[in-house]
Amino acid sequence: MAIWIRGGELYDVAEGRYRAGDLRLEQGEIAAMGDIGKPSVDDSVIDVAGAFLFPGFIDCHVHLCLPTEDGNPNNPWAGKLPRETTIYAAQSAERTLMGGITTARDVGGWDYHEIAVRNLINRGSLKGPRLFCAGKLLSVTTSTTAYCTGTYDEANGPNAVHAMARKQLAIGAYRIKVMATRALTSTEYEDARAIQFQLEELQAAVAIAEENYKHCAAHAHACDGIRNAALAGCRSVEHGSFGDQDTYALMAEKGTFLVPTVCIHSALLADNRANADIMPHIRERYIATEDIHLKNTKLAIEIGVPIAMGTDTGTPGNHHGDNMQEIERIVTGAELTPQRAIEVATMGGVRLLRKEDVLGTLDVGKYADVAGVARDPLEDIHAIRDPRLVIKDGETARNDLH
Repeated sequence: MAIWIRGGELYDVAEGRYRAGDLRLEQGEIAAMGDIGKPSVDDSVIDVAGAFLFPGFIDCHVHLCLPTEDGNPNNPWAGKLPRETTIYAAQSAERTLMGGITTARDVGGWDYHEIAVRNLINRGSLKGPRLFCAGKLLSVTTSTTAYCTGTYDEANGPNAVHAMARKQLAIGAYRIKVMATRALTSTEYEDARAIQFQLEELQAAVAIAEENYKHCAAHAHACDGIRNAALAGCRSVEHGSFGDQDTYALMAEKGTFLVPTVCIHSALLADNRANADIMPHIRERYIATEDIHLKNTKLAIEIGVPIAMGTDTGTPGNHHGDNMQEIERIVTGAELTPQRAIEVATMGGVRLLRKEDVLGTLDVGKYADVAGVARDPLEDIHAIRDPRLVIKDGETARNDLH
């Protein structure tokens, strides 16, 4: 039995425009599209007349285990039972899927609860996006480990990095996450303009990832850290806030992806509870860095750095399920066109993940991942933040169109 999606406007990512037609889904894939006749009596039909349909969106930077409701990031699971973390991560995964994200990279979980959730999603026991997890992120010795006891694994020197990277892969990680610089969401003793791992340590992580056919993602705000990550061969730089023209040119030359996460600032300031509860020094950092973050994201794109969408959901006020706000913010703040932003949120992530054969477009043979909205985001980008239809692997997770 096939599933037919009838009457929608099908978005062509490559051409940046819609084409009228139907989709026929079979065995989790797109079997046919366009003017393809009529369904049989045994087929299921989803009427989406007037809706605008896109490939399932891809978020390349989430933290499913991190609660966003309380603005205080200091060890949020202290005193809680481990299963509470797992349940929260499972709820975050379902909210993320309902928000239009059918594929996501989790770039730092909590004691591997997110990997357990991924496994249960893959078995069909839970609802959630297709997850590519990093396990714990690797860091030098830092005071912020006390904030994120279940997220950080400390390693100092190339040999220790080798060991910790192998540990993540042994527990089921799809990639290695490294801290090339300090963080914004950190203790008052950290400065995001400073590096963490040195070049040799980053190279050690990349070596372990690549010999296991994986890739390495580098958290990097500081310019020197961004440069080190590109030189080391990291597949992506997360945030990339304080780069300069030469550093972004190096990323473009190396093919290093930027995952900007520009919505973190506005998400915090828009949430009254998180904004009230967050530590003052972190709030001040988020406010002080927003303009330079947006400006440098625009600069990196102009230089030709490959871009993939990432939200950093899990930071204060940056809620799981509201992932589409990154597309909105990269248009309103970094001045991308809606067409370019949608390309970043689909094919950008696909290229980063090297999944071009199965994801990213509404084409025959691709996974049957579809996200639909009621209004045209090419005319009003805010419409992208209100997904009404979500289908993953041919199974309807949400349909609120009619």
